[in-house]
Parts: sequence; C-alpha cells; structure tokens
Amino acid sequence: MAFFIVLVVLGIVGFGVVSLRASRENDDSPAPTGTGTDSPGEPRDIPPLFPDFLHGVLFAVGKEPTPQNLLALSEYVSQMISANAYGWFHQFGDAAAEARFSRRFRGGGPEGQALEKVPDDMIDFLWDWNPRARDALREWIPRLESDLAAPESRLWLYGDELPFGMWEDT
Repeated sequence: MAFFIVLVVLGIVGFGVVSLRASRENDDSPAPTGTGTDSPGEPRDIPPLFPDFLHGVLFAVGKEPTPQNLLALSEYVSQMISANAYGWFHQFGDAAAEARFSRRFRGGGPEGQALEKVPDDMIDFLWDWNPRARDALREWIPRLESDLAAPESRLWLYGDELPFGMWEDT
C-alpha cells in the first residue's frame, strides 16, 4: 500500500512541477485547459503501454506474460493512472472532465473494451483533455515503468501469477 501511495504522490508532485513550469511560461493564459503552445490535436507521442510496456515490466519482475498477469498488471496500471488523473482534474478545477473520465472508466472502461487496453485509453483521454497533461504524462510514464520494476515494487510480492486488486492489498 505504501508503494502505491508513493507512486500517486510522486505522480501528483511531478505533474504539479510540470504544470507550474508551464503556467509560469504562460502567465497571460487564463484558460485552465491549455497552454496555448500545443495544438489541441497533437498526436500522442507516448508509445502504447500494450503490449511492450506491460511485457517489459513483467519480464523485469520475473513474471511470464500470461493473460492473467497482463490483465492484472493492466488493472493495476489503470488504477495508478486514475489516481493521478483525479489529482490533475482537481489541480485544474475541471470537474466536468473528472465526471467524463469517471463515467468512461469506472468498472474497467467502456462495454466490450479489452482490459489490457484501458491504460492506453486513459492516456489518450488525458492527452486530449489538457495539453498541459502531456508533459506530465511524458515524464510520469517512464518513471512508472521504473517504479513497477524496482526491487521495492509490490509486483515482487506475488508468485508466478499476479492477482487482480493489487492496489487494494495492504
């Protein structure tokens, strides 16, 4: 549980630093949902998490990329992205975006969506939502990968099969 809390705090702090830098560079911009320096339709430049990111994390922690492990890790990563997303929505005071995100992703994403693709869908949502989130995501995703593979990662606590609901374990 402490590892998850540290990840969430690091993500929120990291996003705050990036946002503060962006806001200082764009003090004359009153809009809370953009810096004015990025085009709203800028294509995502963060590589998809499925499959390479997830496979890389599983390999780093000595787990096989079985369907169970991929789905459990996807669920875990989705929870981490959600925790950061809610912090970012609050930071920017965008309750409408928070409500849209909640409607879309509560319960594992839209009907029929493959669970292993939910983290990428969340990143796409955040990418399109606010241009200032892009720098935070660019910094946070590589750090997330390192943290998940680190010796103190909770992924090491389990045997060959990762369980669902890892973020709830204390």
